[in-house]
Amino acid sequence: MPINISSNSKGILFIVAAISCLSLMDGFTRYLTDYYNVIAINMFRYFFLFLFVISINSIPNRSIVLVSKSKFKIIQILRGIILAIEMCFAHYLFLKIGLIESHAIFASCPLIVAALSVFFLKEKVGWRRWSAIMVGFIGILIMLRPGTKVFDPLSLIALACAFAFAVYQILTRYVSSEDSPDTSLFYTGITGFVILGIIGPFFYTSIENSHWLFLLAICILGASGHFLMINAFKHSEASILQPFTYLQLVFVSIIGVLVFNEKLENEIIVGSIIVIAAGLFTFWREYIKSQKS
Repeated sequence: MPINISSNSKGILFIVAAISCLSLMDGFTRYLTDYYNVIAINMFRYFFLFLFVISINSIPNRSIVLVSKSKFKIIQILRGIILAIEMCFAHYLFLKIGLIESHAIFASCPLIVAALSVFFLKEKVGWRRWSAIMVGFIGILIMLRPGTKVFDPLSLIALACAFAFAVYQILTRYVSSEDSPDTSLFYTGITGFVILGIIGPFFYTSIENSHWLFLLAICILGASGHFLMINAFKHSEASILQPFTYLQLVFVSIIGVLVFNEKLENEIIVGSIIVIAAGLFTFWREYIKSQKS
């Protein structure tokens, strides 16, 4: 007997699967950063994503020519450049400050998106969401610990990565008014491939035979994560799916503790709880607003 699954349920299943793939990808990436430059690692990842994008748009009923058509080509290319650079810095931070602290700070991204949407997308954000954003940034300050001996300047790079990814998401929202998710994925893959294909060879070193399997896993998990994420948003609204993206912090924390012996510091735990709570509140208010309109 076939099981009927609602569209929202399918979206949630897709988003959880996507987050699982991306979390595992981050774990494998963290392992390889001990041996290779992050730019070289991402060169291979984007090469695979490029092949993946070309292959899925070469099957019957799909066309590379059609999927490449965009009314926002410049913005699409800018999106791709921002993401490729942000990914390289993010993976560098995995090595320097760890998976847990990096992702804890990255968790502030939805709050930054909510703030930037007022200025770039002309969205209305009420006092409740502004209050949640301010509370969330208090959580960030707790994690960054400025003015203390344990403050790490690299944490500011992590915050810059969160800001860059927020800009990427704002631009993605902007182009989504005319371009399909498939078109956005196409430009993400192509642009990243070109940028890192030019820069990457300068940072390449010989790959040990035992590490090719890890590199292949990173490529497959990265492409799968993007594909599953797109399908998630095809089945459900962003306001329903976005809270599940916080699962990535949970998953990478487990990997960080069990595999890389990272420690869950009290400031990171408290700050993360505040940031996630503030983020969930903004998602909830956004959902309430969407139901009224």
